[in-house]
Amino acid sequence: MKNLLLVTLLAFSLPALAENVKTIGESAATPEATLKAIQSHFAKEFPGIKGDDFVNGSLNFSKGSRDYNEFMTRRMGDDFDPLPGYPETLSAGKKIWETPFANGKKFTDCFPNGGKGAATHYPNVDSATGKVNTFEGALNKCLKDNGEKELEYSDMKTMGALSVYAKKMSDGERIKMEIKTDAEKAAFARGKAIFYGRVGKFEQACAHCHIQKVSKVARSEDLSPVIGQAAHWPTFRLNKETGGVNIVTLQQRYFGCQKNTAVEKPIKQGSPESNDLEYFHTYLSNGLTMKIGVFRK
Repeated sequence: MKNLLLVTLLAFSLPALAENVKTIGESAATPEATLKAIQSHFAKEFPGIKGDDFVNGSLNFSKGSRDYNEFMTRRMGDDFDPLPGYPETLSAGKKIWETPFANGKKFTDCFPNGGKGAATHYPNVDSATGKVNTFEGALNKCLKDNGEKELEYSDMKTMGALSVYAKKMSDGERIKMEIKTDAEKAAFARGKAIFYGRVGKFEQACAHCHIQKVSKVARSEDLSPVIGQAAHWPTFRLNKETGGVNIVTLQQRYFGCQKNTAVEKPIKQGSPESNDLEYFHTYLSNGLTMKIGVFRK
């Protein structure tokens, strides 16, 4: 397995570096120009994929993957034979969301409209500190402000379950981000530097796989375009041991992806670096429809 991983990494990192010193969008001067450059690239490479089709990610490139995804999605919604891990995760998230705090308040008191549509306002930038606020961060802030213990970002049984349950209240809403202030532009630039930064033993960048090598196969999976990715997390992914599914947040995926690509110290979930990356990443899906808690192999 390790040898296969090494071969795959070599195939997808070194040629990319040799082909282009600068990846598509990397030299763009503004957030708008960055997004436009990437959109133009994909419009040329994949003219049949438009708008919300991008939220389907790699499913656009493989009928087999689409069929398998549809099968697993039907199983998640089966009341008589549900996919192991799916109902348990939503039930756990619902319990955390609805359980009153010691002071009698609930999560619904921390968000407008009781949380409905709240996820569309994240990530955002705190104008006073310049730091990026994520939805998971807002959930933890709610706990802290009400005298409760914060959740670990890497704990999918608590934070993952709560995040997918709460974010589902924004399902069908469109991502709406505006980058106008200096603080917002700075946060975007920090996230962009991480996305295009060459890291690990093979100097691999997120952009190599998810811009330049989109639709190519890596370890039996079609590589998905960066546009649309942020619109469907948290995501249920296959648990090969149980045959069921596990929930994975976007930042958990960042950590796992860097770990899989031989980065010695992957960026931690909930860290400023991970938050900055999420801010940049989400802007690239601006205007697309959120489809939370879908299945992805």
